[in-house]
Order: sequence, then structure tokens, then C-alpha cells
Amino acid sequence: EKTGQYQRNLSGSIPIDQIYNLSLVEDITFARPVRGQTFTPRQKRNNNRRQRNRVRVHRQRKWNVKETKSDKSSKGGKKSGKGSKGGWWWQPSKGGKKSGKGSKSSNGGWWWMPSNGGEEQSQTSHDSTRCGLPVDHSDEQCVPLTGLVTSQGDGAMMTNKFRAENDIRGRGVTVGVISSSFGCSNSALDLDIINGELPPGGVNILKDDCKGANDNDEGRAMSQIIYDIAPGARQAFYPGLEGQASFAEGIIKLARDADVSIIVDDVLLFNEPMFMNGIVAQAVNTVSETYGVPYITSSGNLGTSSFETIVPPGRFISVGGVSKYVFDDSGDTRQTIEIGSDSTTFVLQWDEPYASAALDSGGSTSDINIAIYLDGDLVLFSDDKNIGGDPTEVLSIENKGPPVDIEIEILLDSGDPPTFMKYVVFGPTPNIKEYDTKSSTSFGHLNTENTISIGAAYWRDTPPFGVSPAIHRDFSSLCGCPILFDDDGNRLDQPLILAQPVVVGPDGVSTSVDGFDIFDGTSAAAPHLAGVVALMLESNCYDLSPDQVRDILQRTASDMDDKTTPGFDVGFDFTTGYGYVNAPAAIIA
Repeated sequence: EKTGQYQRNLSGSIPIDQIYNLSLVEDITFARPVRGQTFTPRQKRNNNRRQRNRVRVHRQRKWNVKETKSDKSSKGGKKSGKGSKGGWWWQPSKGGKKSGKGSKSSNGGWWWMPSNGGEEQSQTSHDSTRCGLPVDHSDEQCVPLTGLVTSQGDGAMMTNKFRAENDIRGRGVTVGVISSSFGCSNSALDLDIINGELPPGGVNILKDDCKGANDNDEGRAMSQIIYDIAPGARQAFYPGLEGQASFAEGIIKLARDADVSIIVDDVLLFNEPMFMNGIVAQAVNTVSETYGVPYITSSGNLGTSSFETIVPPGRFISVGGVSKYVFDDSGDTRQTIEIGSDSTTFVLQWDEPYASAALDSGGSTSDINIAIYLDGDLVLFSDDKNIGGDPTEVLSIENKGPPVDIEIEILLDSGDPPTFMKYVVFGPTPNIKEYDTKSSTSFGHLNTENTISIGAAYWRDTPPFGVSPAIHRDFSSLCGCPILFDDDGNRLDQPLILAQPVVVGPDGVSTSVDGFDIFDGTSAAAPHLAGVVALMLESNCYDLSPDQVRDILQRTASDMDDKTTPGFDVGFDFTTGYGYVNAPAAIIA
């Protein structure tokens, strides 16, 4: 999303060598230095060994799997203690006490890193059958050979250590990905499979979108992350930037035709309804309720760049024959906003039904426009005809120079004034300088009953890397946008506020896709969570409903603080949800 798609307060930190052995941390290796990182001699030897294995593999035209060190170490040994390859390690709460070995606490507790040897065996050991069914290993020949680039989020969620000690890799699961494009660079796609960045059987691309700016292959970057976390899972893809109808169709096709077990996306379309379920949100609810498919999405990277207001009677006044919204009691009809050096888009919506989602509702009864002024002069004006359609106005402005102040006006062209309206700003670091309400920016299908929305934390700012609680990214979108209408366009008796996001996951990770060598944003966090859910499904014999998946993620998450509010937000908040994803606990729950 930060690449154009639609895009420390430390408390109770744990030294990394107290979480698990420093030798294990070295296993989180990268093919290239990240942010000044240098390779240790051991990491260089490992990378060289992997390269030699790949050359041998492709010369023989088959996967020559060797027993890795992690495979050998998991075969035996005694019950491990804290800090060893198996055992419990403490994630403290803010000022809390230890909850006791084996307990689960959203505010703090023990995280389990199991060992397959000794008296206490993992709950998730497997043999040649899984859940009474034969295990298909046909797509796993190269699983022990990691790709040239591995997401650091694998270590930030401790899924790398969990897989090393347990025979759970996401087998029997298919993850559907929706993003901009996937295989627009065919040579890079083929190379990804050869290099072990994607499943050896490839990805089921139902459709691709290689038109214009959509051809950045962000979906392939997401798939690489999923493969890092759940290398036994199959994958499918459908593009999401071809409009609401195509997006909704892709969601249904992935569930119905590709038989996916999970869907994950990182897309938000400007014209998705804010105050009721549009056709994309309705498709999400359909696949969740009808097909039993958990739906994961990024919460967005817009922070609190939003203005919203209740519109009391008399708040629109006539100025020169034009009805304008008044921002304060002094009669000010203009709001100053600083925009950055690039394209900035304003999405304004108000509380009337959406004809695109409920045709029989009659749609909007008001026509509202946006005007933009620069240095006092009118430079842009939106003039969409809203009556009988959707209560949505979209206006974009391009700034090719340094950041600059603009002013906006909200104009009522015809019809009755709304009673509530809201706009969200998409763009590089917008700054609402006047009348800023710092409101929710996550809307549309990101904010529906069956979505599992995820925020972002930089992978180094997480418990496995000594930062506890994890720290959310400043740009993670604030959730809590109210739902005001049912799916038929009838106004609800009370606004519905949904508990989104559900959890936070790692971002700022590495992939081999051009433009996403450092993959920032909630778009990167979402596929990490999809990989975790794939491991959860296999661990639970594929017998988890979407509601159960959500419940487990909520119960096992490690509480975080919304640093934009005073004090520590105990429990749920609209920026970090229920906390940082505790993958090992969620998988064995």
C-alpha cells in the first residue's frame, strides 16, 4: 500500500539472549544485508551451502533434500527449559506478574516453544497420516531449502522455531491472495520458483492484472511471505484493483473454484462504502459464512488522516448562492491541510444508502461536492452526480513540489444536508492543520463482521527481538468506523462499531520482488497472519471455523498499547486490536 496500491516506549523488554539461545537467532538469515546488517561467518557458510544445494538440485532436476541441523536437533533430547530450543519463555505484561507456567494471558504470560524430544512431547507431532488422512508431500520436496530471501517476520513470530520442532507446515491448506498483480514479470516468477521463494508447484493464478501502475507484482511479494511461514500450503491468486465488481467476483471464485482455505488481501478501493457493507464486504461475509473461509486483510496505512463530524441543522450556509459547510461557529467554510509531494486523494462520504450495494434503497438523496483552493484560488472541483447513486465523492490533487498548504470546502449542490459525514485522506503524510478529528481511516471490507484485520509493527519492535510489548507502526490505520445501514440500506437503530483490527503482525521485511525488497506496511503484515492461520488449520485437523480462528487469535494475542492515547490501553484498542500475534500459542490452542 505504501508503494501506491490500495494502496518507544519500552516496557518490560527482554534481552534477546534470555528469550532463546543466541545461536538460534543466527538461523534467521538473509541473502542480503538489511539496514546495515552484516553477515556473520556462520551466516555466510549457511548461504553458500544453500547455493551449492540449489545448483546440485537443478542439475539433477530433482530435489535432493538433506537433513538439516534443525531436523537433527528435533529428533531427541530432554525436556527443554527456558532459553533452550524448547520450553517456556516469559512475555511480561505492563507491570503485571507471571501468570504461571502454561497459562495464557492477553496481558502477559508464557509463550511455549516446544521440543519434540524428552518426556513432554508436542501436541502437534505427526506421522505419514494427518487427521486420519494421508499427507500429500508432493509439494514439499524442497521445504528444507529456504529461499534466497526469508522474511524476518518468520523469526518475529517464532514460526521458524515452531516449524523446526514440529511437523506442521500448512499441508492440506490453500491460501488465496488478492493484490495488485502477481506474474507480470514472467522471468522473475519462474526464477522465484527455481530459487525456492514460492511453492515448487507454482501458484494457481486465476487471473492477473498487468495494466499500467497495477503491474508491480505485490501479490507475489505477499506469496513469498506466506511460503516462508507455511511452506506446505498451496496458493492461488486473483487481482483486486479492477473495481468493486471484479474484486467481489474474485473473492467468490477463490472460495468456490479454487477451493481455498484462507483468503488474504491488501487492497482498499476508494469507492467502497464506509457506512454499510458494499459488494466487496458482502462477498467477504459470503465466503466466511457459506464456505467457511477465514478472511484476512490489512487494516491500512493511513493512521488518523480523517475528518468526521455530526452535521447539526444549519451547518450548511449559503455563501454567494452556494451552500457550504461551516467548520466552526465563526463561519469558516475552509479547512487547511498540508499535502505531501505526490498524489493526494480525498474520499468524502455521508450517511445515506449506497445504490451500488442495495439498488432498492434508492441511493443518495443528496449531491455533495469538494472544492480545493491553493493560495486562495480555486484549483480543483469534484462534480460527481450522487442523487440516486452512492453518497461518495472522490477528488485527487497532484503536487510535484515540496509539501504545500491547501484549503478544502464541502459544498451541498442539491438535496437535504446529511446528518453525518466523513472524509479520509490517502497520500504521503497529509497533515490536517485545522479542525482535525483524528478519526478512523479503515473502512469498506476492511471493517466488516467477518474480516480479520491486522495492523503492523516493525519486526525488530516485537517480543522475540527484546521489545515487549510490541510497538505498532505510526501509520497503522485507526479502526472503529461506524456502520450505519444494513445490507438493504435500512438505517440501523444504533451505529455498529466492530472490534477491528484483531491483531498486529510484523512488517518491514525482505522479499526478492523488485520494489518490495523491504516490504513495509500492513500489506506485509497480512500475509504473515495468513501463514499463521494456515499452520493453525493443519494443527487443528482443518476443523476451525472463521469465528474460531478469530477467537483463538484474540485469546492468545499479547497485549499492546496504542501509543497515540494517554496511558496504557489494557485489552482491545482500535489501533492494535487485541495485541501482537502470538503464533506458537495460536497454533497449538
